Amino acid sequence: MDGMKLLKFLCGFGFLAMLASNVWTISHWSESRGVYDDVCYLRQAHLFQKFGLDGLNTDIKRDDDQYLVSKLKAIGFPDWNEVSKIPCHIWMAKTNKYVIQYPPGTGFMLALFPEGSQVIPLYVLASIVAVGFAFLAMSYASTLYSLALVAVFADIAIYLMINPTKASYSMAPTMMVCALAGYLTAKLFAEGSRHRVVLLVLIGC
Repeated sequence: MDGMKLLKFLCGFGFLAMLASNVWTISHWSESRGVYDDVCYLRQAHLFQKFGLDGLNTDIKRDDDQYLVSKLKAIGFPDWNEVSKIPCHIWMAKTNKYVIQYPPGTGFMLALFPEGSQVIPLYVLASIVAVGFAFLAMSYASTLYSLALVAVFADIAIYLMINPTKASYSMAPTMMVCALAGYLTAKLFAEGSRHRVVLLVLIGC
């Protein structure tokens, strides 16, 4: 094994070690942190699981199974029975509804996992994606300098998957999208004009 391969092996081992550390840390997280935003993202996920794509309709009147109410009670929210004070919901005068104010992407991602155990697998997936892109970047590194850059930025990115990403559930899917956008952007400049239009469309999406 030559020097470059040995360094890549050590970097790869470091990525996997950080991933293992992330998974260990994430596995001890709780979905009930007393944060209002968390409840709203989980409610969006619940609506997707219950109604499918019709879960895009987040009218608070659809809380017929008391999911939102029970979540708010669990975190000690004092005004759980006053619709106008429910967090993360805004009044839409045109439709005469109180609806979730956030885009549905985070709720959709959370809905991919079983209710009651959604946050941990989402963040584990995000960490795995970060490590995957780290290995992809490392495969392109051909010099010691480029490998050093990959190692530094990849380690930082993997660590960011738990702090400060844990501050909001929306940050986990955002980090995955950003990693993909970064890769496609780099590929855009590397490929010249051959796939330029396709890459521009993908980045824009």
